[in-house]
Amino acid sequence: MESNKKITNHFFKNQIHFLKENFVIDNEQLFQQFSIAVERYCYFSFEMDKLIDGDYNFSEQFKSSDDKVYQIVNNHQKALRILLNIFPDNHRFWDDLDETSQRYYHILTKEKYNNNERKIFTIKDFEEYAISKHCLAYIPIKGLSYLFETKVDLQKMENIFTEIFLGMQMNDDIEDFNSDLLSGQWTYVHSLVQEFMTKNNINDNSELDKFRERVFYVSGIGEEFTRYSKERFISAKVLSQDSGFTELKVWLDNTISIIDQNEKIILNLTSN
Repeated sequence: MESNKKITNHFFKNQIHFLKENFVIDNEQLFQQFSIAVERYCYFSFEMDKLIDGDYNFSEQFKSSDDKVYQIVNNHQKALRILLNIFPDNHRFWDDLDETSQRYYHILTKEKYNNNERKIFTIKDFEEYAISKHCLAYIPIKGLSYLFETKVDLQKMENIFTEIFLGMQMNDDIEDFNSDLLSGQWTYVHSLVQEFMTKNNINDNSELDKFRERVFYVSGIGEEFTRYSKERFISAKVLSQDSGFTELKVWLDNTISIIDQNEKIILNLTSN
């Protein structure tokens, strides 16, 4: 299958570019300053996530003098310096950032708790998680709305992003099925497979490679979740088209095309 990581990476690299179409940019320098701050803050957030997940090899970093922790802190500091030059310390923007950051780090803590509890999740649980895990990406929308006139209602923009985050998270959970299983990451995908195995009295088979991932696809859960992701992206595409987001629509067209290809692969595997 074509990597869904390309979908996520391309979106966040171009997030500000996608949003720009919806604002009357009457100060390009100010826009560029805010864009740089967002880029640095995104780096900080993504790397903090990796740090919390234990993805860093500190021995290798020491040997190569690649101090990732310093880079995380440095990008955070530089982002805040830029933002402080843009927004006064009593501006509503800082309350938005604080409230959203609290929501984001709370879901990371809850994620670790759920990894131990291994409960069976509902679709509501998944959607709450998916939105909270990406909630910091709403901040650029709010920030730009404080700086520039909007062409489309703020809530409509957030609705588009919400649909994208739901599709994106499901895509990531599908692609990361086996790696998450090995690292102890408990997701909605894994909980549904566990529920299916329990209901059908299926035991783990250590002699078969990636046994649970096989169950995921043979059971039809993989097909169902791929369809869910595709529907979310299609919904975002319709909303983007209605709101005049031409660049975002192009990205969504490409994303849906990738999912179509992956969907065909799954159908071929499960029908043979």
